[in-house]
Amino acid sequence: MPPRPAATASDADLKRHRNREQARRAILDATESILVENGGEFSMRTLVSECGYTAPTIYHYFGDKEGLVDALLEERFARLLARVQRVEQGSDPVVNMKRMAEAFLRFTRQNLDFYRYILTGGNGRDRTPPSAEAAREIMEAPLRQLEREKRLRDTDGETAGQALWALLHGLNALQLSRPDFPWSRDLFDISFDALLRGLLRDGG
Repeated sequence: MPPRPAATASDADLKRHRNREQARRAILDATESILVENGGEFSMRTLVSECGYTAPTIYHYFGDKEGLVDALLEERFARLLARVQRVEQGSDPVVNMKRMAEAFLRFTRQNLDFYRYILTGGNGRDRTPPSAEAAREIMEAPLRQLEREKRLRDTDGETAGQALWALLHGLNALQLSRPDFPWSRDLFDISFDALLRGLLRDGG
C-alpha cells in the first residue's frame, strides 16, 4: 500500500476547530439544561458532571460563569436572529409582522429549554445580547412603518410593540403551562387579528 500522506497544518487546524466547536456546543447545551432545571442557577461542579468537560476547559472557553451564560444567550439569540432574517419581506408591514411573529413562535417552540430560561429574566440582571436587540428591531420595524404611515390607532410604536410581545409571550406561556390542552390550531391567527383590530385605524 502507498504511504499515507501526512496531515497538513490546515488539516490539524480544521480538526482543532471541530473539537473546539463540539466542546462549546456540549458545554452550552448542558448549561442550558441545568439552568432550566434549577430555576436559573447552576454550579460548576454540576456542569462538569453534566457535560463531561473539566472546569479548566470550561473556563478556557468562556472565562467564568457569567461569561458562560452570556455566551449561551448570544448563541441562542443568534439562531433566532437568523430565523427572523430569513423571513420573506413584502411591501405590506402587517403581513411582514405576522410572518415574523409566526417565525418567532416556531423558533421558541423548537427551543423550549432556551425559552423557559429567558422567561426568568436572568434572575433580575439585564443580559440582553446584541443578537436579541437586532431581532427585536427587525420584528418591530413593521410597527414603526405603520406609525410613520399614521395607520396606528391612538397609540405609538413603542406601546404597539409591547402589545405584540405580550401576545407572543402569552401564547407561548399557554402552550408551556398546558401542553396537553387541545389549543385551537387557529389560536394565533385569531389572536393576531384581534391585536390588529386594536392597533390599526379602521381600514388600516
